[in-house]
Amino acid sequence: NRKIRHQRFLSHEELARLGAVLRAARAEVGEDRQLHAVAITLLLLTGCRVGEVLGLKWGDVHGNRIKLRDSKTGPRTVWLGDEARDLIATLPRHKNIAWLFWSRRNRKPIITLQYFWHEFRHQAQLPSYRLHDLRHTFASHAAMNAETLPMIGRLLGHAKVESTARYAHLDDGHVQAAC
Repeated sequence: NRKIRHQRFLSHEELARLGAVLRAARAEVGEDRQLHAVAITLLLLTGCRVGEVLGLKWGDVHGNRIKLRDSKTGPRTVWLGDEARDLIATLPRHKNIAWLFWSRRNRKPIITLQYFWHEFRHQAQLPSYRLHDLRHTFASHAAMNAETLPMIGRLLGHAKVESTARYAHLDDGHVQAAC
């Protein structure tokens, strides 16, 4: 019984729609929507796994990088572009709260993004996309911008280039242009 391999990634147009929805949510009053929109945007900008983003503590953020204490492949560094760095800088810091993404109700880390993800993807007209597809989107757009598989693998924290090859998909236009 073989695992189903998903090859979903957002096109430029779909990214634009999702980006508009996330920007609007980040601008709203209401910390839950804002915080979830920031976390989902950070997934897009870093290619991190959901658990890696939701587990972030302020002590993990070091200027232009995040030092993940534990990821699927062990500790690793995630490099931040200007937009990701600026996004993190918008998050309020609260005394005695170590996490970037935490619930105001119980003062514990957020454990899921699913509720708001369903809402945001519906607003962006992306009904069947999974949160993990944002990781595929990060890798695919890096490949379409001529990044090498080893570099994309390093950005994603993959131990093997074979894993990266399953993430980096090309749209038909890029394949056709190569002919």
